[in-house]
Amino acid sequence: MRHTHPRHLTVTALILVLLAAFLVGYRVRDFGIERPAWAALASPTASLGTLDNSVSLRPVELFKEALDQVQANYVEPIDQPDKLVYSAIRGMLLPLNDVYTRFMDPKEFAEFNTDNQGSLSGIGATLSMLEIPALNVKDGEGVLPTIVCPVCGTEIKDVKHYRVGIVEPLPGSPAKEAGLQANDFILKVDGENTDGKTVGEVADKIRGKEGTKVTLTIARKGIEKPLDIDITRAHIEVPSLEKKMLDDKIGYLHLLTFNEKTATETREALLWMQKQGAQGLVLDLRNNPGGLLRQCIFVASMLLPNDKDKALIVETRMRNKQEEPYNRVGQQVWDQPMVVLVNKGSASASEILSGALKDYKRATIVGESTFGKALVQTVIPLSNGSAMAITTAHYYTPNGYDVGKKGVPPDVAVELAKDTQILSEKDNQALEAIKILKTDIAKK
Repeated sequence: MRHTHPRHLTVTALILVLLAAFLVGYRVRDFGIERPAWAALASPTASLGTLDNSVSLRPVELFKEALDQVQANYVEPIDQPDKLVYSAIRGMLLPLNDVYTRFMDPKEFAEFNTDNQGSLSGIGATLSMLEIPALNVKDGEGVLPTIVCPVCGTEIKDVKHYRVGIVEPLPGSPAKEAGLQANDFILKVDGENTDGKTVGEVADKIRGKEGTKVTLTIARKGIEKPLDIDITRAHIEVPSLEKKMLDDKIGYLHLLTFNEKTATETREALLWMQKQGAQGLVLDLRNNPGGLLRQCIFVASMLLPNDKDKALIVETRMRNKQEEPYNRVGQQVWDQPMVVLVNKGSASASEILSGALKDYKRATIVGESTFGKALVQTVIPLSNGSAMAITTAHYYTPNGYDVGKKGVPPDVAVELAKDTQILSEKDNQALEAIKILKTDIAKK
């Protein structure tokens, strides 16, 4: 696999970052070779556009012209010109209308790298852009609200709205102890409105020095008024999984995320369960927002048979129609019966894993259709320590199914009972998974 680096562009220092956004190509190394933690969100290797003579420099020249005018004529001194450039890049990405394509300044990029390594200082909750439920209800069914253009008055229908929310508070975290729940929408952080802000921007507000407090104003389904929740920040070692043995020799493995530790810890957990005499496995991917693709590939390889016709785990397709397959790496570790739990919070790498297990009929999928994020983000480092995460491809399951359309549908649909928390004694999805698994074990 080739590994190329950004080209050095000789440009005015004040617009170096913007030029990089327009003109730099970057390719990261594939799994199996040393690769930095920032190389993917749930992202295979991807090649972006490179500098060539067909690229017009007019947009860059226009930006420099505008920047020069602001610096020369604005009434107040401009102490941090870099912030103007950062805002320009963020503005450039807005017309793409993609909530996952984003710019990270040097501080945000450094925190992104730290998160993927599994350690941070904050409240211990996974955040993501969550779709806001429909505001209007007709005949018991939700319908999307109608938006009217403030300029021309035209009705804009079928618009989906997103806002930063809680995917899942981590076990034993300050967020969990304070009572945050999955699907809580974060309306304010210390009184500052989060409307229109990205996940990174909200996360940056929430993070802080260990021992300090942060107040989140959240909206929750079934609660009429927003709630103010005070949380004391702490040093968080982000767990990648939870494991335990259930009755009747059933192992339970809850993958929380796909970070740098996931593959190693999953292997250790599976071997531990085998020593405990486990005859079946409940793999819980509920509220797992994804993470690093290569970790997902490693985990899938541990669970799928070594058959040559079951080597493909996921395939990506770029704008130029180029297809890139990602095949198994390593040998199977777990060959016993298995049931997989998914829900609307299962996204990205979780969908790659559950989709492969479903296509090859390796496991029964139980729960709700997954989130439907079949997008590949490639992280492109820029010259001053900042970076962009850009959607570069769509991915498809081994059978060519486009997860982005409807998510991964379960084999056995089970909606979580009202007012029931995941992993509680009344978790009807988990109870159904155990019931199915017992039947499969008995058939062996």
